[in-house]
Amino acid sequence: MGIDDTLDISYLKLNIGHFQDSLARTLEIQKQEADGLEPFIPFEMARSAVIQNYNTAIEACWKLMQRWIRINADNMIHQKPKRELFRTAHQCGLITDPVQWWGFYEGRNRVAHTYFEPVAVEVWQLAKEFSSAAPDFLMRLEQRL
Repeated sequence: MGIDDTLDISYLKLNIGHFQDSLARTLEIQKQEADGLEPFIPFEMARSAVIQNYNTAIEACWKLMQRWIRINADNMIHQKPKRELFRTAHQCGLITDPVQWWGFYEGRNRVAHTYFEPVAVEVWQLAKEFSSAAPDFLMRLEQRL
């Protein structure tokens, strides 16, 4: 099975953009509520949108990470655990912290299978961290194309 050695990162850019837009708007809503104002939509509803966009963006990130590594470093990476994917991505200079990325991935898995307030709060915090890690990954990926 051959691998097309071109990577289309347009959907990654789109997903990260949607995620960052939803996060920025939700942070504004959170501030409005803290200031005693009534936002257009409740914070919890906006936070749910951020979490959904987070799930989509992290999925796009790890899949492109895997694809790049498969083409450039380890053509069997798709058969290895995600922890190994993030370690290899770090070794290749695609990400700075594989443990952090594992945490992003675990958070995505937790909220994808169940949704209740403690998990939502935890993933909300992860999403805020992811807002700087995702563009950094995109920049590093673009430098290697």
